[in-house]
Amino acid sequence: MRRRSSVLWILLVLVLVYACRRAPATEVATPEVFPSTPAASGPVVTAAPEMPGSAAQSPIPRAVIPATPATSASVERGIVEAGFEEPRTLNPLFVADPLSDALSRLVFDGLVSLDPTSGEPVPALATSWDVSDDGTTYTFHLRENVRWHDGQPFTASDVAFTYTRLLDPDVRSPRYSRLAERVKSVDIIDSQTVRITLIRPDASFLSTLATIGIVPEHVLGTVLPQQLVTDPFGLSSAVGTGPFILTQWLRGVSLTFRANPDYYRGAPTIPQYTYRVVSTLDELARGLQDGTIDWATLDPAQVSQLPALDGVIVERYPGYELVLVALQLDPAKNKLFTDLRVRKALLLGIDRAAIVEKVWGEWARVAETLQPPASWAAGEPPVRYPYDPAEAQRLLEEAGWVLGDDGVRVRQGQRLQFGLLATGSDPSRRAVAELLQQQWRAIGVDVQLDLASWGEVRRRATQERDFDALLIGVLWDVDPDQSSVWSSDSFFDGLNFGHYLSPDVDRLLVEAVGTTDRARRIELYRAIEQQVLSDLPVLPIAFPDVIVVRSERLQVPAMNALVVRTRAGVEQWQVRADR
Repeated sequence: MRRRSSVLWILLVLVLVYACRRAPATEVATPEVFPSTPAASGPVVTAAPEMPGSAAQSPIPRAVIPATPATSASVERGIVEAGFEEPRTLNPLFVADPLSDALSRLVFDGLVSLDPTSGEPVPALATSWDVSDDGTTYTFHLRENVRWHDGQPFTASDVAFTYTRLLDPDVRSPRYSRLAERVKSVDIIDSQTVRITLIRPDASFLSTLATIGIVPEHVLGTVLPQQLVTDPFGLSSAVGTGPFILTQWLRGVSLTFRANPDYYRGAPTIPQYTYRVVSTLDELARGLQDGTIDWATLDPAQVSQLPALDGVIVERYPGYELVLVALQLDPAKNKLFTDLRVRKALLLGIDRAAIVEKVWGEWARVAETLQPPASWAAGEPPVRYPYDPAEAQRLLEEAGWVLGDDGVRVRQGQRLQFGLLATGSDPSRRAVAELLQQQWRAIGVDVQLDLASWGEVRRRATQERDFDALLIGVLWDVDPDQSSVWSSDSFFDGLNFGHYLSPDVDRLLVEAVGTTDRARRIELYRAIEQQVLSDLPVLPIAFPDVIVVRSERLQVPAMNALVVRTRAGVEQWQVRADR
């Protein structure tokens, strides 16, 4: 079986959602202004819960401090989004984090986009597509009369150029592995038709790889593949076909985009879109209160710290992130977790409801499944593990682990002890780690916290697999394929952190992406979920919600986790002027 290690974009965008990974304006001694001038995908690991679905939850309004009324000037300046992080690039060839991906979509469109309600692929730069009977060949018919932001025509050559560069190892795109494992060839049929041939049938292709932003060949065609990663395209310049045009990137401060009047779906209803970097929650609250900020996403653990503001609403939506503990199952590194009874005992010994309440409050839910609540494949738990410390202790006793004099279990002279790797600078991750340590100590397990920087956690988790147990977040793709975490083909460059091996799961994963029948795929993902939850290579902890805080003046036709993640339909967003 070929490797199916889709490095989660499950934007796992790993879900180590790291809220502190940002470049605050206060740290920029001399900001550099980059005026924008035309230039001559998979689950993600996260450090702090990511803010981005078909299942949108009703917004939960919050109340109230007087706010500054909107003026015609505030409407004319368009929409201002704020956040604690700054994107790394807007170039679709290199985006590798959720924020960069979301803002890149303001400028660049893919062949298809995702319907914000159903998550189904819908036409974008391609008006339609044909799929061969064997499911391996996609023929895209491109939209006519589309122009790049610099006025040049969009053609099939741009599509072929984009995917050819993504498939070139010299480019060093973070999306290379995922495409190389799936895409066999890209061929131009004529100026308006492109054929993409896959190595094998892949039902996730349209929603994960055909949504990648297309870049202009006439701008980047003369740049050597190995030099694209250092090219200013996507930083000081960005020529796309999307609804907005990058006009300025003030490093550490803001990105400004103006409306594309020639956008093929119609000119945006607002003249400008700004992303503003803020350094503190107080700065965000002031901006929301005085009307200089229209919306933002928050880490669920921060919501309780936000004061109630008049005219400002806090909304929650089911998200795509799963916070979990991955266990080291590679016997060459750790033999402690090879006994299923130990893994079950650890999960039964976790009071997940108490952890959710203490860390996230009402803004998260206990994870009893693996498919995220925003997914169309989400369902009822096939296996349940209620908090049961008595049963946990019974299982450990059965496995030969008896209580020692100091309250820590021992077996044949070995203490029941292991390290838990987590991001120490992330307050919510640290809090979860400390609660796990306390709860496991109560059943006789000694956990040593291994708190490290996000960079070290990411390296040890995804490259070295150097850990006993790992507290991490996974941001799943919109498509429910989770091969990059559960497939044995993802041992080395995917997100199968702990070396989980199940031939049955491998077979089911391949079968699930081999059919486009959604009902059949759901059935297969239920079977996968049941097997993985029976084997417990990971201990699911929580599904943090996607939290949106916004002015009542901001009008969005449909807001949910998918819209937050992709900015879908942003050209229709508007700000109401108060009369």
